[in-house]
Amino acid sequence: MIASLSGPLHAVYEPDLARAVVVLERMGFRVRRAPLLEVGRHHWWGAATPEEIAREFNSLLRDPEVRAVIAHDGGSSVLGYLDLIDVEAIRADPKPILGYSDISLLHLVLFARTGLVGFHADLATPGLGGHWQSAPAARRANSRRCTRRCSPAGRRPWRCRPLRPGSAGGQVAHRAP
Repeated sequence: MIASLSGPLHAVYEPDLARAVVVLERMGFRVRRAPLLEVGRHHWWGAATPEEIAREFNSLLRDPEVRAVIAHDGGSSVLGYLDLIDVEAIRADPKPILGYSDISLLHLVLFARTGLVGFHADLATPGLGGHWQSAPAARRANSRRCTRRCSPAGRRPWRCRPLRPGSAGGQVAHRAP
């Protein structure tokens, strides 16, 4: 399911969204668009009010036919509905949430509240439908292989094998502006 978990769909990006659907279908997924994902629908900088986005997101979490939710785009709306998310629906039927930008905040909160591991992955419209198209063939093939390696596995709904074995470490530094 591709959903507007944050930003709206602008008319100029409708072709990118259509290409994203094709990319996902070629990977073997059955793709649907969530109802709020329509051109021209917006509330300030978001696809809808925080309550409307939360209501749709919760319905996707409760829908047994939805096996993953991919954010259409990022933005700045997630903070407005974090306290409205049905965490019990996630615990009852965990499913991967994919995206980045403010979707990263969604990943962190859902992990803290439920243990659900989110995927900091391409957004549907600007990523799979946009930049993906100009990515080198080797990168696209590598991403397809990684996506196909995933399989359901309990509380952490998608366990992927690493592309390369090993571990990494390092310091995370913050520089003040």
